[in-house]
Amino acid sequence: MLFDDDVRAQYLGTNPSSDVPISLLIIISIVFNSFIFFFLPSSITPLIKSYIVSTIHACVSVLAVCIFYLHSTVNLTQVNRILGGGIKGTNDEMITYSVCYSAGYFIYDIIIMLLFKSIRSSSALVHHVLLTAGTTSG
Repeated sequence: MLFDDDVRAQYLGTNPSSDVPISLLIIISIVFNSFIFFFLPSSITPLIKSYIVSTIHACVSVLAVCIFYLHSTVNLTQVNRILGGGIKGTNDEMITYSVCYSAGYFIYDIIIMLLFKSIRSSSALVHHVLLTAGTTSG
């Protein structure tokens, strides 16, 4: 039997605030990433363009997580301080924006892989489909 002293993980999360337009943020992310891809010079191959957009996504994501950790205290045993909606009224809800951006990026990248054979590989498609499913389910 577990007592409060013995709890290894705590569920402290809530769903993201209804004020956060999750679907709209994902769509904006898809459009933003597509805009970058299609407005890069045509002399650059689609594969290199994909790498450029991927690098931008990685930089934005790392920056978002760093800002989150600088402004928040996180106890790693509190599962939904990291996943889910976080604790209402704290900076935890702000990570929702980063998750929406990443979900939009993964959807964009799947579309780009389907449009350009030079970018497509079965392992990359599986990777992005799994990440999209995991990101959006969170």
